[in-house]
Amino acid sequence: MKLKSIAAASMVAFTALGSHAADTSWGSHALLESALGLTAGGVIFDTFSFSLGAQSSVASSVTSLGPIGAGTYSLFSVGNDGLVGTPDDQGFGAWTYGGAPVVHTVSLAAGNYYYSVFGIASGAAAYSINSAATAAPVPEPETYALLAAGLGMVGFIASRRRRD
Repeated sequence: MKLKSIAAASMVAFTALGSHAADTSWGSHALLESALGLTAGGVIFDTFSFSLGAQSSVASSVTSLGPIGAGTYSLFSVGNDGLVGTPDDQGFGAWTYGGAPVVHTVSLAAGNYYYSVFGIASGAAAYSINSAATAAPVPEPETYALLAAGLGMVGFIASRRRRD
């Protein structure tokens, strides 16, 4: 029994020595955000947090360079406690990476979010995460005025035709 405990403890220690974890804050998400993660091997568990000031369409991809297995990345919103990685965070998608990059697009409201990148590198490796945010267009008051005027004209023409 004691041997199993020692073996389990040494596996945890070995994984911790080979692990790579970084927390990066991009602040307010620019039009394009990008980062490069490097590791000599072991477990990769990095987070990239950002905030959006308005509803936006966010497109992202992760590309691996080197022997990274079980590569996944996820997008979460920061919960009410304001902390990254707690149970009240809401997930918006989880995707695998490796090989050719695939772009994933999600529509997000204004708020605080983060990407979580996970992988197991069997040697020296790197990955690149890219994220582009485009704010949704907000109609100007003139747009609503033109819409109301157009609907008024259609109503006026319909009422004249009914009278004739």
